[in-house]
Amino acid sequence: YSGYVVDPPVDVSGVTLPVADGSGEFQMVAEPGGLQLIYYGYTFCPDVCPTTMSDVRRTLADLPADEAERIEVAMVTIDPARDSPEVITDYVHNFVPDGTALRTADDAQLRAAADAIGANYEVTTNEEGEIEVSHTGELYAVDDTGTVVMQWPFGTSYESLTRDLRSLLAERSQA
Repeated sequence: YSGYVVDPPVDVSGVTLPVADGSGEFQMVAEPGGLQLIYYGYTFCPDVCPTTMSDVRRTLADLPADEAERIEVAMVTIDPARDSPEVITDYVHNFVPDGTALRTADDAQLRAAADAIGANYEVTTNEEGEIEVSHTGELYAVDDTGTVVMQWPFGTSYESLTRDLRSLLAERSQA
């Protein structure tokens, strides 16, 4: 694997976040035999977020259709003040048309969801009044039990991500 197997396993099955378009709650549990790819980022990100989401798009295009259909993609905005529901939804759909944009203005809920999966972020305003955001650039794979089974650091190639996902999906097919 190019990614890291999370050990000890992390259970995020109790984590739910609002879908940005208001259509309901998203639970971090994949469909049976499938995987969720979860990413924490923001639309104003100049490099890490668009690169990661582009790599996810390329990975899904590289996978056979029957495998790609078993992967659900969700991006959680860590900058809800600037990422309105429409902005984050359009951003996610630009990369993954059937992806899910997640957004909460509840700081405690957002922090709890990030902490549960192991993501970190900070949004501050500098002396010039400009918003500065820092965040981990990890992509997380969650299985159908709500367990984080793998994570990939920023810079993992889409080819490596594709190989890892094919292996993870094959393991779930045999189970």
